[in-house]
Amino acid sequence: MTESHDLADQLPRPIGFVLGGGGSLGAAQVGMLEALAEVPVRADLVAGTSVGALNGAVVASDPVGAAHRLSHIWHDLETDMIMPGGLWARVTTVLRSRTNLYDSPRIGRLVAEEIGEEEIGQLPLPYLAMAVDADTAEPVQLTDGPLLSAMLASSAIPGVFPVVHRGGRDLYDGGLAVNTPVLEALAMGAGSLVVLDCNYPDRQIKRPTTVPEAILYAATIAARQQMERDLPVAAREVPVLVLPGPEYLPGLSPLDFTGSTPLIASAYEAGRHFLSTVKVDGPGLYRC
Repeated sequence: MTESHDLADQLPRPIGFVLGGGGSLGAAQVGMLEALAEVPVRADLVAGTSVGALNGAVVASDPVGAAHRLSHIWHDLETDMIMPGGLWARVTTVLRSRTNLYDSPRIGRLVAEEIGEEEIGQLPLPYLAMAVDADTAEPVQLTDGPLLSAMLASSAIPGVFPVVHRGGRDLYDGGLAVNTPVLEALAMGAGSLVVLDCNYPDRQIKRPTTVPEAILYAATIAARQQMERDLPVAAREVPVLVLPGPEYLPGLSPLDFTGSTPLIASAYEAGRHFLSTVKVDGPGLYRC
């Protein structure tokens, strides 16, 4: 049998896309998806956490056109659309809720409007969003029921956004426990995994200067440890491709949505180069 040089043929199916959390850095996943679409490598199932659950829902809804649709969403985003209002608005929200600085992020509703499907079961591809039970701190896999509440729960950063009531549970951002759900995607039946990590795994984490950034700072450290622990486990079973992140943008925090355009462009270029050079030969970890 002739060896295939087509990356899509080298990846055993079903191909699982794993999209990790990272706040505004999730724009980088759009560039990664653009690079994957050119190969093309397309998802057969999707698992995501936080912003990765939002982007992943579009992939599960439209695996062919997801990059194009997400590009429009992210290029139009502004920080005030996600976290509206100034200092007084935040004070008012805290006094009212006592637990969060902002109301639910509008990006979840923007994505839901773009997709159209109201239930996870209506999506063309199997889809999983990670959340955390606010009472038990246990990770929760959301694989059915209303899509919007699943996305909002998966991205409900404690202290920043409100807890989400869903299925008799109070849920917070899945990144608290499983920011990059590689093992969960493997359990969904993936024959190979493509990981879209939008954080900077090879960079020093930016020191926080605000309360929301401090919350994300702690979560990012835990997220890195979780991913690096789980990747080798999955790689013993299937090929695991980890796409490179974007070029580091000094001063850009996960709560700053003004850098979407350079993040997308940088992640696209890095992803295109990686995908053009990587050769997959059985289970293992493939990364830059």
